[in-house]
Amino acid sequence: MSNPVARGLVMVPAVLLGGVFMATGIFWSQEGATGSRGLAIGLGLLLLAAGLLVVLRKPPPDA
Repeated sequence: MSNPVARGLVMVPAVLLGGVFMATGIFWSQEGATGSRGLAIGLGLLLLAAGLLVVLRKPPPDA
């Protein structure tokens, strides 16, 4: 993906959603929801990693 606009369109929602899922998992206050809390934290980490991977990945050289 060499287009910086396309990279931003992938990165921004992934990082924002990852942050929201992480915050939800960390501040979850219902009792008996440990499985859901772990799932929210796991999804948050996955989305954050995917968004940051898009930013850190170098575009392929032009042929």
